[in-house]
Amino acid sequence: MKQFSAIIFGLFLLLSSSCRTAQPTELPTLQPSQAALEPVFTTISLPTATLIPCDPTTTDFCLVDWKTTFQNPLGPDSPLTIARSYPYGSTENGQRDPHRGVDIESRDGAPVYAPAAGLVIFAGRDHERIYTPWDDYYGNLIVLQHDDEVFTLYGHLSQINVSEGDTVNSGDVIAAVGNTGVAIGSHLHFEIRTGGDGSNFFSTENPELWLPLQSGMGTLSITLDGNNEEKILRNLVIIRYAPGTTTSEKKYYVSTYPKDFEHNAEDFAINSLLPGRYRIAFTDATGLYERIVNVEAGKWTQVVIQLK
Repeated sequence: MKQFSAIIFGLFLLLSSSCRTAQPTELPTLQPSQAALEPVFTTISLPTATLIPCDPTTTDFCLVDWKTTFQNPLGPDSPLTIARSYPYGSTENGQRDPHRGVDIESRDGAPVYAPAAGLVIFAGRDHERIYTPWDDYYGNLIVLQHDDEVFTLYGHLSQINVSEGDTVNSGDVIAAVGNTGVAIGSHLHFEIRTGGDGSNFFSTENPELWLPLQSGMGTLSITLDGNNEEKILRNLVIIRYAPGTTTSEKKYYVSTYPKDFEHNAEDFAINSLLPGRYRIAFTDATGLYERIVNVEAGKWTQVVIQLK
């Protein structure tokens, strides 16, 4: 991947922070007054971090304050649980295509809320292959356009409550969770795209760097800085130590992003980690790499590892 300079990466830190149809309960619909020909909605910006004197290319890790870009699309009173078996960028050990979004666990028929103000640019069955190379991949699909060329996608829905051209405010009910398309079981596929008109299947961002933290939790991102222009999938082990010890309390077996994720500044990210002391380790042809880092509640731990 491309070399990061301290200045460029510092700017990134400041700018970035099967298929049966369900029968959901009746959900409220948007009022006609919410539709407008020229929508006005709150500016969306890239995840941001508080300016602090820390450069992750010259230290083991940086801790920056977390700022949420989007609200929980399942609503403020629902848990935001991301399925760890198939996170963003995962191929599920080579068994599936790389995941361009995250699967948020939820019951069939649960309401889906707009996580920020936006314009509905697509609402219907995913048969037109506008947003994916495969027919009916997302099943019932909604796409919202936010400011700054940011788009959010909601897939596998059982019910759609908006129409193209509607404007929505943060917290409006737009749909119901389902398992249409290629979904296995009921969940919400949530995806973020940037740039253009939102139709580029390969221009996605990791939603875990845009969604809110669970109370008392922290976020971790890892960037591998080397000479290779392409992302190379690597298997990582992340170990959480028991407080005050070097005894392993929990292990995460994860993978970095594969090829075709070169536009992502980071190589791995995970939201809502328990605070504590963690060890990151992996090996490749050049040897063993490891790093000891801290995760704190309400903070984003940013790690850059220089490859040999």
